[in-house]
Amino acid sequence: MNNKFIPIISVFMTISLIVFVSLQLYWIKELYGALEQDFSNKVYSALETSSEKIQELEVDKYYNKDFTNLKSEIVSNNQPTQTYIQQTKDSANRTSILFQKSIIEKQQIPISKQGDSLNITKLYKDEGLYKIKKQSPELLTSQIGKELDNSTLQLKEFAKLNASNLPIEQRVDNKTIDSVLTKELKLKGIDTKIGFGIIDKTNKLTSISNNTYLDQKDKTNYTYPLFTNSKDQTLYTLALVFPRKDYSLVKHNLPMLLGTFVSLLTILGIYIISINYMMRQKKIADVKTDFINNMSHEFKTPLATISVATDSLSNDKIATDPEKVKYYSSLIKQENLRMKKQVENVLNMSKLERNEMQLFLKETNVRELIKKITESFKLIVEERQGILTTNFTAEKYNFKIDEFHFSNALVNLLDNANKYSPDTPEITIKTRNDGNWYVIEISDKGMGMDAENKAKIFEKFFREETGNIHNVKGQGLGLSYVKKIIEIHHGQIQVESQKGKGSTFVVKLPMS
Repeated sequence: MNNKFIPIISVFMTISLIVFVSLQLYWIKELYGALEQDFSNKVYSALETSSEKIQELEVDKYYNKDFTNLKSEIVSNNQPTQTYIQQTKDSANRTSILFQKSIIEKQQIPISKQGDSLNITKLYKDEGLYKIKKQSPELLTSQIGKELDNSTLQLKEFAKLNASNLPIEQRVDNKTIDSVLTKELKLKGIDTKIGFGIIDKTNKLTSISNNTYLDQKDKTNYTYPLFTNSKDQTLYTLALVFPRKDYSLVKHNLPMLLGTFVSLLTILGIYIISINYMMRQKKIADVKTDFINNMSHEFKTPLATISVATDSLSNDKIATDPEKVKYYSSLIKQENLRMKKQVENVLNMSKLERNEMQLFLKETNVRELIKKITESFKLIVEERQGILTTNFTAEKYNFKIDEFHFSNALVNLLDNANKYSPDTPEITIKTRNDGNWYVIEISDKGMGMDAENKAKIFEKFFREETGNIHNVKGQGLGLSYVKKIIEIHHGQIQVESQKGKGSTFVVKLPMS
């Protein structure tokens, strides 16, 4: 993929994701609104039924319990009224007489000295149908009329309290309200903690309420008239709160909401992985370009030297001079070995990446190995008027390592310390034991690194100077190689650094 298309694709993917997430969030909001509306409808339906049942229980209390004897002594204060309806319908050969009659009787039973009463309405009702043949000489005789008058009546009773002056505490209690509400809400599919309270006509909370309502009364209230007066004006209102309403809505619709959130998170995850993958590919492409530039630069010098040496050897004057031939031959060999080393570094890293690198471990005196390496490298440091000091305090130093790769890793660390010391290098190597670890510290007082670069130095191809800037030579493979070698020895490597003050690399190798 062309690198210039990556930002464009990223922008379009981001816009698409924003639109998708916005639609999902809007859908979730609408779904929650619908669930909340359905919840409210169920609550109000339960409140309506509960209000009716509480009133029925109150009427039953007075009608069947408290005034059992008194009721039989009360005489109707209104004369019964009788209504008679007759309707005749003719057909071809038959006359149909549809009749209906009702008797209404009203009673008032006083329940308090303040004028409160229990109003009872009795309805006696009957209806029927007579069919008479038209050809029959039978007429609507007095016998049929008598049968209409003597027909069986059905009795219905209606009772309502007119108790405007009765205190709410005498009409209902907490236990009754809690029992009725809980039952009705469960029938509607709502099984969650509730808070209830009764509010009077002045909008003040009465003593009939539970602790949950007192704690949560500032939340959304669901209200419904509980008791009314003779003119159907509201005397008391039943109010409900649900402290765990959101949890109840989610619990009852968990599969649907969970599926939505999982799909949303999946899309977000795919987006993040895709963007990250494209950015990594772009970064890899960039660092590979830098690597090729650096390798070209690294090969340019030895190739130029070899070219000059070859041309010189073809010169008759030099070809006849054994000393000159020997000099230019050794120069060609030296530059050839230099290029070979560069190629080997790349091949070794390739093997490490494919886990094809094989270590040849053997018991080694690591102190002596480090001494030999530092003595050789000391000459390179002294050429720059630098100082390389050692401090070997480790008392245990015999364990299994791969001498070749360990030596290469150590040389890479020393080479870095030297290269990144722009002035006179001051390098220190320390060894010590830390439990079962053999610890090597390589410190310098060079350029140091900032936090951003310190987190990247072990990445393959990474160099603080990139592109065609070659003030510090290298392919960006050295520290990546070092880290891989230490890790396949089951060791650890860390770096501590401050910009302008130098760096310290700490290598820990297990001794067993």
